[in-house]
Amino acid sequence: MTIRTMAQDRYILNFKGTPPLPADDIRLIRAKSNVVDSSRKTLLVEVNEEEAVYELTRRLTDWTVKKETHYAVPTTRPKVQKPPRPYKK
Repeated sequence: MTIRTMAQDRYILNFKGTPPLPADDIRLIRAKSNVVDSSRKTLLVEVNEEEAVYELTRRLTDWTVKKETHYAVPTTRPKVQKPPRPYKK
């Protein structure tokens, strides 16, 4: 169980070369961050310090490093433009 003491930022690391991912790069990434998820050429990592991100960006020349972005899902529920008039007898 990991207890978070600081806010962690998430970054997406995308390998520009052809798989498999270089073992030295993976060791460096695991040493400087916490790998949350991975796919064939992409890693989602959590980093405590911005310095670690700068070091990863500088040392991993075959990778792109971008901060994770969240988008709000728009609602598809219809909205009432004008409330109905009260019924009078």
